[in-house]
Amino acid sequence: MSSLEKKNLGLDIILEGTLPIDNLNEIYEEIINRKEEIYPQYKKSCLDNYDFIKDEWWNYHDYAAIEKFPKLKTIFPYIVKSLELMQDPHKDYFLKSWINIWPKGQSIGLHSHYGVWSGYFVIKDTGTTTYYWPRGNNGPTALTNHDGHFVCTSSKIPHIVQNNPLATLRVSMGFNISDWDEVLREENSNTNGRGAKLRDILIPLKEYL
Repeated sequence: MSSLEKKNLGLDIILEGTLPIDNLNEIYEEIINRKEEIYPQYKKSCLDNYDFIKDEWWNYHDYAAIEKFPKLKTIFPYIVKSLELMQDPHKDYFLKSWINIWPKGQSIGLHSHYGVWSGYFVIKDTGTTTYYWPRGNNGPTALTNHDGHFVCTSSKIPHIVQNNPLATLRVSMGFNISDWDEVLREENSNTNGRGAKLRDILIPLKEYL
């Protein structure tokens, strides 16, 4: 297993590393070839610059990525390692995972997540940077993205990812790690009408520990 670096930033912790997964190109091609499953409205437009997030915000979080693309299950040991490094041996967490596909010019604005922990795994990067604003830190912390980049940190840290600068589709997997209180909070908030579907896509993390 590759090393994950634990960084203390202000009052928060960020785990960061590069995963030694040698089939990233296969995973990338499979996701691109099946993108209509993840974003059903894409088929109706077939535009090269289709705005996946804007046009299908209500839909793409209703997709258990790590189940639909089994090759992604190779990141489970790194999720477990992250919890160990953060001294959180919690056995009753639930994992939510989704796929991000960004054409040129697309990004995601400042936001935080539901859950206790959250993170992302970059399958194909295009020269982007993610900026986090940890508590007690002066200004943002910049993380340079690259293929195989893995990050796990508190779900509550605001962050932003800059625009995809290339014509190549940028692909990553996002994930939340939630206890039951956070599951109920996300379910009850029903953001974009997704609350009713949440339990259908959650995976009990203890099944993979």
